[in-house]
Amino acid sequence: MKSTRFVFGRALAVLCALLFVSFGFMSCQQEDETEYVNYSLTGTWQSSYGEIFKITSTSLSNGGSWGDAYAGNNLVVSYTNDEETAGYIYIKYTRAYCSTHSDPTTYTYIYDEDAADVGKWYAIAFKELTASSVSLSGAYGTVSSTSTLEEAISTFTIDNGYFTTYSECVKQ
Repeated sequence: MKSTRFVFGRALAVLCALLFVSFGFMSCQQEDETEYVNYSLTGTWQSSYGEIFKITSTSLSNGGSWGDAYAGNNLVVSYTNDEETAGYIYIKYTRAYCSTHSDPTTYTYIYDEDAADVGKWYAIAFKELTASSVSLSGAYGTVSSTSTLEEAISTFTIDNGYFTTYSECVKQ
């Protein structure tokens, strides 16, 4: 009986030593040098012009010291690079520019829930996303909204000329 305990004890000690050594080798493995970091678009972003973009996982609103501008829900993000630092944000308008109540000659721009674009899709391009900054550009061109998300994706593109001016924003 004494020899059985000795063999069992020795086998247990060898097993523990093997586990210790193999665990040590696994912890010494090199990490991939190109670390992937996923920065979040969610939060409040402010530009040097005073624009404020509030982005949640489901909505986006835009405004500033002058008041509320456009807003939307059903937020969809589409990345255009592997690093996920550039892409498009699509929203379905809940508040939009209202041409019938605005007067551009007096620089009076009204955004409301009754505007013709409410319920339609819009896009905002972003680039250079980091943990503390991002460049944002609202689509501007011949079309102000589309009926479907698929149309927004094919219409509101950089190649189609909808995004030429970006606001440099910092996270608040």
